[in-house]
Amino acid sequence: MDKNKLWLIGSVLVTSVIVVLGVLLGVQPQLDSMNAADASRAAVQSTNAGHVALLARLKHDFEDLDALTATAEALAESVPSGSAMPAFVDQLDAQAQAVGLTLTGMTVTEAQAYVPLLPEVPAAATSTGSAAPDSEGASAAASSAAAAATPAPVALITESNFAAFPLQITVTGTYAQVLEFVASVQSGSRLFLVHGIDTAQASGEETLVDATISGLVYSLVAATTSVG
Repeated sequence: MDKNKLWLIGSVLVTSVIVVLGVLLGVQPQLDSMNAADASRAAVQSTNAGHVALLARLKHDFEDLDALTATAEALAESVPSGSAMPAFVDQLDAQAQAVGLTLTGMTVTEAQAYVPLLPEVPAAATSTGSAAPDSEGASAAASSAAAAATPAPVALITESNFAAFPLQITVTGTYAQVLEFVASVQSGSRLFLVHGIDTAQASGEETLVDATISGLVYSLVAATTSVG
């Protein structure tokens, strides 16, 4: 083998080694860096997309902020934290004056722990005696109707965070004014559930009645406060 062939073979070997070393020491790290940069860019784009979606939702909520605030304030007035009885008395007095009768008194009983209302099942629906098929169907329909008519309990409202204040309101006016007053207090800003009305002829007044209105108002209870 002459010297020229040896030089040629040596040059090819040296060139191959240089190429391999160039790939390992120069090109491959650059490729790894580019791949890492692509992965990082994809992660940033995904994060940015999440931020854009969150910003759009916040913008939408902000547009409804006034309405949401008004709703929250109305709910807080309807069922306040604590008894808030002075404000309720002012409301009752204004409603009594609006219909033209006289608010003569109010008695509030100690707060009671809230008890959820559960659907009542008619006795006929639970009896095991023999009955005609159409009678059984009627009992089942009555039971379903009773369950549908009773609001389902709300899991977030419990005896530990919700309280009821039994009260009696006494007023004097015409019977029509009493009925108008009852309708007014049931639709007032403070949640008031009327469950009884007693009337009697007012002393010395043929056209007036003394009425006692019984019902419940509700309030939120702090988590550390026990009721009942």
